[in-house]
Amino acid sequence: MAVFLSDEMMFKTGDRVRVLDDDQKGEIIRIHKNRITILNEFGFEETYNSTELIPDKGFEVETVISETDEKKTETAKSKEVSGPKEIDLHIGQLTDSYSNLTNFEMLQIQLGTVKEEMELAISQRQKKLIFIHGHGSGKLKAEMMKLLKRYRNIEIYDASFRKYKGGATTVEFKRF
Repeated sequence: MAVFLSDEMMFKTGDRVRVLDDDQKGEIIRIHKNRITILNEFGFEETYNSTELIPDKGFEVETVISETDEKKTETAKSKEVSGPKEIDLHIGQLTDSYSNLTNFEMLQIQLGTVKEEMELAISQRQKKLIFIHGHGSGKLKAEMMKLLKRYRNIEIYDASFRKYKGGATTVEFKRF
C-alpha cells in the first residue's frame, strides 16, 4: 500500500478525498511521490498534486460497471423515447434542509448540481438536458449561463415556453 505524507496530510490508497478549488471528489487508487491519482465519482481517473487534495469523510465512490455495446444501445434508445432528462434546480428538490442556508450557499448547491449533471451527461453521451430554474430574480439562470458557457460543443436555448413558461433552459450536446 502506497502512503504519501505531506507537511500536513497523510494519504494512502483507498482514502476518500476532495479536490481543493474544484467540485471533484474520489478515491485514491495510486500514489507516486507527491502525485496522487483518484477515481472520481464519474468513474474517471484524475491525477493531482497532493497539496490539491483534502480528506473527505462523507463520500462513497460508486463502482463503475462497464456495459456491453448492446446494453449501451438499449439504454440510449430508451432515453430517446422518454425524452431529455429534466433537472429541477429548485433548492427544495436538491436538499431536505435549506432553511439555515444563505442565498450564496443555496446558489452553490444549485450550480454544483448543474456541473454534476453536465459531466454525467457528457460521460453518458446524452443528447439533451433541461434545467428547470424557475423565474425568480434571474440570478440562478444568469450564473448557470456563465457556467454553461465554459463547455464546448453545446447549444443553449430556452426550453419549451408552453411546458415551462420561460423557467427552463435546454442544453443540447453537439456530436462531431
